[in-house]
Amino acid sequence: MRFDLKRSLFLSLAALGFIAAAGTVNAQNASAKTYARVTSNQRLAMAPTARNVNFTGTSALYTKAGTLRGARVVASKAKLMSLANSGVSTNNVRAYQVATTNRGSIYYKVVTYNGQYRGWIYGGKDDSDFGGGLTYFTTFKTGDLNATLTAAQRSGSFKITNPGTVNNGQTVTYKQPAWTQYKVGRAITDSTPYANTLFKIDQVGTRTRENDQWVHIYDPNNANSPAAGWILTSGLTQVQTTPQVADNAIQINLVDPADNSKVIKSITVTRDGGKKGANFGYNDNGNWTISMSDRTSITNQIKDALKGTNYTLDTLTTGQMSQIAQTKLGDSVNISVNAATNIADNALRINFRKPDGTSLKTIDFVKGGANKGSYVGSAVSGSANWTVSDADKQTIQGQVNTALANSGYQLLGGNTLSDSQIDAIARGQYGSQVSLNVVPVSANYSTITPYGYAEGDTSTKKALTGISGDTLTAPVTVKDSTGKVLINNVNANDITADVVKAAIKESTDDDATVTKAVNEAIIEVATTQYQLGDKDFNSFKGTAGASFTEKQAFDYVDGDKDLQTLLSPKFSMFQENGDLVPMPATIQFTVKSADSGHFGTPVNVYYSYKVS
Repeated sequence: MRFDLKRSLFLSLAALGFIAAAGTVNAQNASAKTYARVTSNQRLAMAPTARNVNFTGTSALYTKAGTLRGARVVASKAKLMSLANSGVSTNNVRAYQVATTNRGSIYYKVVTYNGQYRGWIYGGKDDSDFGGGLTYFTTFKTGDLNATLTAAQRSGSFKITNPGTVNNGQTVTYKQPAWTQYKVGRAITDSTPYANTLFKIDQVGTRTRENDQWVHIYDPNNANSPAAGWILTSGLTQVQTTPQVADNAIQINLVDPADNSKVIKSITVTRDGGKKGANFGYNDNGNWTISMSDRTSITNQIKDALKGTNYTLDTLTTGQMSQIAQTKLGDSVNISVNAATNIADNALRINFRKPDGTSLKTIDFVKGGANKGSYVGSAVSGSANWTVSDADKQTIQGQVNTALANSGYQLLGGNTLSDSQIDAIARGQYGSQVSLNVVPVSANYSTITPYGYAEGDTSTKKALTGISGDTLTAPVTVKDSTGKVLINNVNANDITADVVKAAIKESTDDDATVTKAVNEAIIEVATTQYQLGDKDFNSFKGTAGASFTEKQAFDYVDGDKDLQTLLSPKFSMFQENGDLVPMPATIQFTVKSADSGHFGTPVNVYYSYKVS
């Protein structure tokens, strides 16, 4: 996530009255070759929420810019790494000042939310984004009410379980979830006057560090209630009420197969012109049933309602249709759903759903270190959409390509994940599942998916993702020979000589070994992308169902000069023995072979590359 810090500036130097005497005067008494000096010091004027950051552990925290004379360590790199991995939101960090030295280095002044650590930290060479010792951090992830809460919770009424004055997240309400925004505190300090108030929920989310669920509550009878605010879900008690079903509708409660009283979700189905007491369906020669249009409509509603849960129901049984048909308008009926099994706590199951509502196949996206119930992605700042990291997107795209290859089906709009499909995946929670719609592949052409592999080693085959730009933007993580993380999830395009130098300082390995590890990590991500440009792989046409050979597919690609070779995005390499001057590089992929198949199904084409 990028924020243009340059355009967010700032207050003037004179207005701030910044005093750099400690850095400037001392610098005059020392060699200019030894100490840097501050050339600019400004207060960040961008939105406060855009200044939430986390430490990367690659730089220490100082009393002033670390290269100034007299700078002292406030917190070591090891301590900052500990804070970065903290499970307590009081250790969240806010940046509020930025300075530039005559050497072109950027430093940010930051403070932890609890005020325990305050100081300056190296932020890279580019002030268009946080870098170096800092990275942007989302302190709180807003969730999807429909995917997170049951229908009963969304429509239910709640009381504060233990009204009082305790500041524990469960007793009073907060303007923002506790410790997720700097110096934004409680909405009320005593909830006793609201002990009998019935609240409704209109927002939900989780704190990133604790991974605990918070909800925003309001009083539907008092739009200006001071008590409206955020509170832990565990601090509420739901007041049981009997839901009213409209006279021309039925409510279908989707219940756990092992516990008929456990309602997972509920949907409402309306019958235009229906009257209370009439059966929803009809009797066909002694068998109660519903129309085909009702089957399709209800099945799709059920699937949508079960998104993000551990339950599925792709097809209504004859018995379930009979239950629904005999339900009288104005009443409800319980329908048992299927419990999804074998979904790992750190996996998201993606179901590919055909137009008839049945499942084509499933894949499991597994994320190391993910916790059950946590979201796969996060909200895009300033947008209603959600997204996932570039690395996760690339992994999921590869799994999608593999799963749908030769299946006769593709995602809506083609096999490249769309923003709306990414949004659905991002809102999914680990340990549960989501569904993506697929459609039959057009009858007279085959969609070609390019794969790349190291020359002479076909075991390295990986799906290639086309990108619109020409610069490598994938995240890179580098470890040394002991497994210590030297560079943690840094954009490949942001790895500069200073970043490599910092990695060298962090490691006990020699300079050449660390530099080689950095180069290899950059190459690893470069070999999974290519510059899309005007390249079109989707016009390999023939008679629907007719077979084609590997040679025919290969000749098609090899006969198009735009498709004969692919170029990776541009990236930088560093000499493993010598100066760390970035050397521009790119990887060329050359077409070598293709799969056989039938027109109307996807086909894989393989490109080899060689890195010298």
